[in-house]
Amino acid sequence: MDKHLLPALRKEIENSFGRKILSSRDCLQLVDDIYQKTGYNINGNTLRRFFGLVKTAYSASPSTLTILSKYCGFNSMDEIEKIAVNGTTDSSINSEEVLRYLISLFRDAPALATGEDHFFLSLVQQTIVFLERNPSLIDRFQREIAKTPAGQYYYFEQSVNMDRLNGYYGDGLRHYLRGKNTNEARIFAHSLQIFRYWLTRNTEYMERHMAELLNLHVSQNYPSHILGRYIAAKLLYAAIKEESIDRILAEAKKYHTIIKISHGNSFPDFELIVCEALILTGHPDEAGEYIPPNKSFFPGTTSSAFGLWEDILKIKRSHKEKVPRNNNQAVYSHNHHLTKRYTIIVKHSFGRPVKNKITSRSVQLGDLLRETGFVRFSQEKQ
Repeated sequence: MDKHLLPALRKEIENSFGRKILSSRDCLQLVDDIYQKTGYNINGNTLRRFFGLVKTAYSASPSTLTILSKYCGFNSMDEIEKIAVNGTTDSSINSEEVLRYLISLFRDAPALATGEDHFFLSLVQQTIVFLERNPSLIDRFQREIAKTPAGQYYYFEQSVNMDRLNGYYGDGLRHYLRGKNTNEARIFAHSLQIFRYWLTRNTEYMERHMAELLNLHVSQNYPSHILGRYIAAKLLYAAIKEESIDRILAEAKKYHTIIKISHGNSFPDFELIVCEALILTGHPDEAGEYIPPNKSFFPGTTSSAFGLWEDILKIKRSHKEKVPRNNNQAVYSHNHHLTKRYTIIVKHSFGRPVKNKITSRSVQLGDLLRETGFVRFSQEKQ
């Protein structure tokens, strides 16, 4: 293993632990924290040698490095390498940017009387705009809000940043898992990582996360968005394996019935997530069953949250039918600020092909695929 990765791992451990490791006492406390967070035991002397508190001619074993990586939220040392190579440096923040950000929180956030959900979702959107302008803050920001219930629910679960799923948002899920160490949180995070690696055609990583997912107990009483992500992950994995989805559809129907009984007319996030996965994996007829009759859940938008998938279904069901174009102001999702690139990629990939002609659409698609890493759409014929 390359020794240049060890400083990066030490830094990640100290960040996860919350302070620098400077003494034998720190190592003993770290032993306890590692056991609490991972269930693995590491000898205190091993940690003393790893942090240079005791001189040694021996290097840490691969098993020790794997445990330490898991403590930091990584699956292996391979994932540490990305941090070591692409590490960011702090830079001063323009005071004007901070001012604009603070003002936008009050200017663009709906009044609390309209509901806390809308307020927090708007807050997340404005925060991400600010972070995109100041990328050196992103990892620290995600690390801290992952410790808060509001950050876990509104930033990570309800505001899935599809445009950055293969970037800082996807990487930040390890902080979310450390902050919300529950079974349903693990289901959510592993399911989203399966989606990430399906989009990026990384079968090896899909296998890893699916192995973790299948070892988890899934309760039918979990929140609908958790169950939706779980079903979607299984559909994506079945597509890779070219397996039948009959059992998955039966499981989805069971959850769907329970959700409709218990949640009433709440926003249909389960339906939206499952519909998306079914269309992406080539099951348009089954997807149509998850589009509810009443889709105007977000007043003021020019299209329902299901609009994108309805348009795709029209194309798939009838090549003769003229599909209405959506102008640049069309809103396909209540999180449209976080899915702009993803939506364009999907629209272009499922649109009517133009034979033997290089168009501005194909050029734009190529740029977006390189930016997001969603190479799943680069070669597939829809």
